[in-house]
Amino acid sequence: MSRRILVVEDDVYIRDSIRELLEDEGHTVVCAENGAQAFAELETMRHSPDLILLDLMMPVKDGFQFRTEQRADARFAHIPVVVMSADPHLESRRSVLDARAYLRKPVDIDLLLAATAA
Repeated sequence: MSRRILVVEDDVYIRDSIRELLEDEGHTVVCAENGAQAFAELETMRHSPDLILLDLMMPVKDGFQFRTEQRADARFAHIPVVVMSADPHLESRRSVLDARAYLRKPVDIDLLLAATAA
């Protein structure tokens, strides 16, 4: 099933690799390099994405700030989020993020594909 996915990742190599992988799987992908840019993308998209892949540690606006704003905005609160992070404290932060899934970096491709298909 083809989905619209917003990838929020500051590392250009990781971002481009994920974009290419997901496009090869038939998804439409929009990318943002930080939370501020991601929120701007959400506000200009004609159709909301079906899923957001969200890094946590980014400059300008990190994933925690983005997720707080997203959840507070009725236009975007319904969009499911999959967190991708190398944060060693990810397990203890799950309740704050309330995401659909949590993927530890480096992200396993099979787990990423499974999380985007769910």
